[in-house]
Amino acid sequence: MKQLFKALGVLVFTLLVWAVFALVWDAPTVPAPWNVIVNLADVFRHGMLGNIVASGWRILISSLLALILGVPLGIAVGYKQSVSQILSPFIYFSYPVPKLALLPILMLLFGLGETSKVLMIFMIIFFPVVMDVTAAVRGMDREIFDVMRSFGLSGGAICRRVILPGLWPTILNSLKVTTGIALSVLFFAENYGTTQGMGYFIMNSWQKMDYLDLYTGVLILALLGFALFCIFDAIERKITSWK
Repeated sequence: MKQLFKALGVLVFTLLVWAVFALVWDAPTVPAPWNVIVNLADVFRHGMLGNIVASGWRILISSLLALILGVPLGIAVGYKQSVSQILSPFIYFSYPVPKLALLPILMLLFGLGETSKVLMIFMIIFFPVVMDVTAAVRGMDREIFDVMRSFGLSGGAICRRVILPGLWPTILNSLKVTTGIALSVLFFAENYGTTQGMGYFIMNSWQKMDYLDLYTGVLILALLGFALFCIFDAIERKITSWK
């Protein structure tokens, strides 16, 4: 409840600053927040839900792919020294590369459709998940693994019963951190080869000089990111409530 009140306080403060700035600037390029809020109903009547679903679907598919591939890879690198020696150089080389710089290459290889967009967001989420999971596994007490093996448990059983349950807070925290970055990249990716998505809506509004719709789109995108963050945070708190 305290977190909710803090979030509402930040929201109210932001709206107040925005309102003051709009009154001082007094130009069509900075619409007042109350006008943007009123405009929410209008944009939803004209297909905004389709844009939200399109963006949300891309984020969902990318996140699932990143988890399905990134978590096992991170466990393998963190748990097995032989795997780490083979894959760590590639991971450490690829991780710092600005993923947005790869967008033109992905579009050349996979076209302007959904594949390049999903792969772009996937890479944004995948590498932090791998790095965080690897670090978390390496930080676990190795003596526990030795005890489990002495009782005849295989590596797979140790992973299911010990490693995976202990990794959920790390995984959810990675998703919280990368969600904002993924939405930023999605904004750029949706400017090409699509007529649906929040990025397309915002840039299309800018090109038409429809500043009210532009600010409304930015507000919806911010609320979408905030909602995803809150969902991951709530799940993390539920899982770690025993701490």
